[in-house]
Amino acid sequence: MAKPSERKRRTVPVELDRLRWIAVVLPVAFILLVEALRLLFIGQDSAQQAGNLALAGMMLVAVVTFSIVMFLGIEATQRHLVRQNRELAAVDAVSTAIQGELGLEVVIDAALESVMESTGASEASIRIFPQDGPAGGEPALERHRAAGPHASPMPAKGQVVPHLIDIPLSTGSTVLGRMLLHLPEGAEEPDLLATATLNNIGHQLASAIQIRQLVLGLQRRQLEDHRLYDILLKVADQGALADVLATVVRDARELLGADQGALCLSELGVRVVGDDEPNAVDGMSLRGIACIHDDARQCVSLHDRQHPCSLRESLDGGPIVEVPVRGPEGASYGTLWLGRRDRAGFAEREERLLIALSDLGSIALTGARAREVERQAAIVAERERIAREMHDSLAQVLGVTHLRLRALGGRREVAVLEPAASEIADLAALAEDAYRDVREAILGLREGPRAGRTLAESISAYLARYGQQAGLDARLENDLGGEFALPPRVEVQLIRVIQEALTNVRKHGGASQVVVRLVEHDDGVRIVVEDDGRGFDVGSALLGRDGFGLHMMRERLGLIGGTLTIESAPGRGTKVVADVPGVRTAVPAR
Repeated sequence: MAKPSERKRRTVPVELDRLRWIAVVLPVAFILLVEALRLLFIGQDSAQQAGNLALAGMMLVAVVTFSIVMFLGIEATQRHLVRQNRELAAVDAVSTAIQGELGLEVVIDAALESVMESTGASEASIRIFPQDGPAGGEPALERHRAAGPHASPMPAKGQVVPHLIDIPLSTGSTVLGRMLLHLPEGAEEPDLLATATLNNIGHQLASAIQIRQLVLGLQRRQLEDHRLYDILLKVADQGALADVLATVVRDARELLGADQGALCLSELGVRVVGDDEPNAVDGMSLRGIACIHDDARQCVSLHDRQHPCSLRESLDGGPIVEVPVRGPEGASYGTLWLGRRDRAGFAEREERLLIALSDLGSIALTGARAREVERQAAIVAERERIAREMHDSLAQVLGVTHLRLRALGGRREVAVLEPAASEIADLAALAEDAYRDVREAILGLREGPRAGRTLAESISAYLARYGQQAGLDARLENDLGGEFALPPRVEVQLIRVIQEALTNVRKHGGASQVVVRLVEHDDGVRIVVEDDGRGFDVGSALLGRDGFGLHMMRERLGLIGGTLTIESAPGRGTKVVADVPGVRTAVPAR
């Protein structure tokens, strides 16, 4: 079925031909009628008749010539008005089609449909250049319309094709893209819009596209600012670190339109997360790298250094962008990366946004690290205060009491009273044991995990002081094959377990030497405290008074996912074995 515009173009010439015949025939018929009436009613001689006929003939020629000239002028004016109306209608149709639309693709589709209807083009396409890329680069958006189902694809850039009109979409000196119109073969010049009209349509369409791009850009930046603000609020509220980092990854993936993304934490980053949120990394081996995904419920997973993250493999070679997450003085917390399955790369603006999000992740990690350092410093300061108070009060009182009881028991008048002397000796022994316990407690309070010191260094420093006070040969055997730094919460519990085991050695073991070994076991750390003392029956000890210390050691190890094993028998010494799987982090040996 023909379009209304085509029916109109076919009707106009028919009406003009009809008017032409009427304009010529009516004056001729009128002149002939007048001459016939004059001949019938007014008699004339032959000479007059010949003159009148010649004059009538001249009038007929003049009338016909004048009518034709006038009609040609009217026809030209009519064609000009029709063409001008068509051009104005085409511009108005494009303006009406794109008015009020906000979606960029919707605007372009509406414009293509209107331009094809106004120009009679068989195919049309619009290519929008990237806003931050070169004008001749890959299009950021391309839409194509065809009049029939078997239309050929639009030609590539630079390909010469007949009946192809290339219209730049520009506003001033800014070229946003181009519109290609493929006209059907046989299209005549009167059916085509003027170049100025087509350029006007291109300028109008470019203005609409630019306005939509600005609106979409403002909406996008508003959304980005809102997401960044929400993350900052979570950081300021000191929310769960793993949840904050998962939010960073999720927002990065959504804002940049990525298919996959993760924050792959380094060993330092895993330690910070573990210190702030122990349950997030319990049971994981830190030999690999922990990846925080955008699912806060299962935000931490593991992959080995030798095997790339499974998320990257699922992208099937698509583009990937990654930025480092660094802390103060260049400390590396890990890498934030995003990937797409298609071949569309990441623009410079998107990379800048990813850097801003990685900075927020760095702020969250640095803040958690600072809070942990502050908390550990407060704990150390409190332990020092308690140790000083115990030394200045309880330890001195027990020491003086012990000495005075010994002096009292050595007097002659007391020695002759055997029951009294025996009671005083027992009290002196109790005071001495209590004094030793307090001194050992003070040592345990002062010697513990410290910043910049590994587990082996902390244990070695404690054994040196312990050996002097207990009068035992105490030494450390480190079989880990390197130095290992653990999260402070793990170090604290392990050192307290070692201290409790050594206290039992001094009080109940009757040993001359004790060895503390650090060994690798099941991708974790095993600590063995072994002495050459008298040993004991493990079953009966758990039921007696001394079972409380063993119970406390098991509870401490349970807090970090570890287990405790006691191997002992009367006369065969005692071996205390503490296993903590999957909580160690290798650091360079000094």
